[in-house]
Amino acid sequence: MEQHSRQQALEVRAYPYGGIIVREGDDCEVFYVVLSGEVQISERGRNIRVLSPHDTFGLESVVFKKPSSYTARAITETRVASYGPDALDRFIRGNPRMAQSILKSLLHQLKDTTRTLADESGDFSIEGVRVHYYGDGDKIIEEGAMARVFFRLVSSEGGLRVTSDGEEIAVIRKPGEIFGEMACLLDAPHQSTVTSLGPSTVEVYELSDMDAVAKDNPELVLQMMRALVGRLSDPNLKKPKTLH
Repeated sequence: MEQHSRQQALEVRAYPYGGIIVREGDDCEVFYVVLSGEVQISERGRNIRVLSPHDTFGLESVVFKKPSSYTARAITETRVASYGPDALDRFIRGNPRMAQSILKSLLHQLKDTTRTLADESGDFSIEGVRVHYYGDGDKIIEEGAMARVFFRLVSSEGGLRVTSDGEEIAVIRKPGEIFGEMACLLDAPHQSTVTSLGPSTVEVYELSDMDAVAKDNPELVLQMMRALVGRLSDPNLKKPKTLH
């Protein structure tokens, strides 16, 4: 069925982990079908549901001709097909299997959304790693707080602002950059606040997970080692910006 779907699609596009497919408020003239991977649907910073292959999203924008009410992000490497408004009528009239697949997807999503809203959970796990989505202005780390976790930036619209005593001292922009690790490793209070500028996707690691992290993601540990060595060699080590 995927081959048939690809032939009728306006476009088939691949998205990396954390890539945004649709933003909340976007004017959408197409709807989408997930061909492979997983897509997280979030509304106003709250995670609503996770879509799998053959799931459909964006139909409400096409049918009711209104901006998207949610943001859709790839949470694994994902391929998505997009279809124009006339495709839905074609599916209903000439491709009953595709129409049935769309209906089944919508019913599953309704069930999942109901369960999620009742649960009110903002985190989910991918292969043992917690991933959290932050909206514009949300604080990821607060100055003076204690935490046994550290973070890795997956994606961000405007970056992560780092402030100390209300003064901006840095902006974290590079995907893969680790922050909060010094306070976590030293079991010390965070010396700065980290705030999301626009929607951001962040992985959250616990110190107790370090053995598993080292085994499954040695590159992450290497990044931490480089960060620690760099900060230990920094003559301004005592400044707040060196400890998130």
